[in-house]
Amino acid sequence: MTSLVLVVAISYLLGAIPFSLVVGRALGVDLRQHGSGNAGATNALRVLGKGPGLLVFLLDFGKGLAAVALVARLADLDAVVGAGWLGSRPALAAAWVATIAGTAAMLGHVFTVWGRLFFGSWKGGKGVATGAGMLTGLAPVAVGLAAVVFAVVMALTRYVSLGSILAAVSLPLSLLALHFGLGVESPPPVWIFATVVPAFIVWTHRANVRRLLNGTESKMGAK
Repeated sequence: MTSLVLVVAISYLLGAIPFSLVVGRALGVDLRQHGSGNAGATNALRVLGKGPGLLVFLLDFGKGLAAVALVARLADLDAVVGAGWLGSRPALAAAWVATIAGTAAMLGHVFTVWGRLFFGSWKGGKGVATGAGMLTGLAPVAVGLAAVVFAVVMALTRYVSLGSILAAVSLPLSLLALHFGLGVESPPPVWIFATVVPAFIVWTHRANVRRLLNGTESKMGAK
């Protein structure tokens, strides 16, 4: 199972690249000292502006997508299937490997070893953009529906955190709708991740949830 371990390691190290801090440093700004202090795309957008913020989002999104679509292919599926613990069918084993790779990238984004080595802190972003990239590689239609939820919530409230949380919560509901409404099947690992990720997103946004409840959360575009 050496190849699977390698996939996990590469995915984690890829996900751990703190692009918001890298872009911020290139512009002479330490994002941890401005805005919310978070090393994610939202704070980059708020502090650095639309161009750099969009660049950070695309790079963070790309980490998750690359882990699923590219890094996961390094695994020796014959060995994975032979081991038996990720399923006896190549398609199911491939789905598990891709999900594990994407999960490693998402965890790397939140708990970043590169951030610790070069920026002095393990704390990365909240995992929304990287998780969205991962799921785009696994369940693109469900992610599209979640993006609609995010856009609607943002248009109505201008709370990025609330949009992110509700978009994450919509993922398992979207999979259910696709399954029962259109007969679109998703492999078990996608169901598991789409069920677990809302809780993880809420946990990484726990400070935002407190501010939302207290009425002190910042709106996008607010001074």
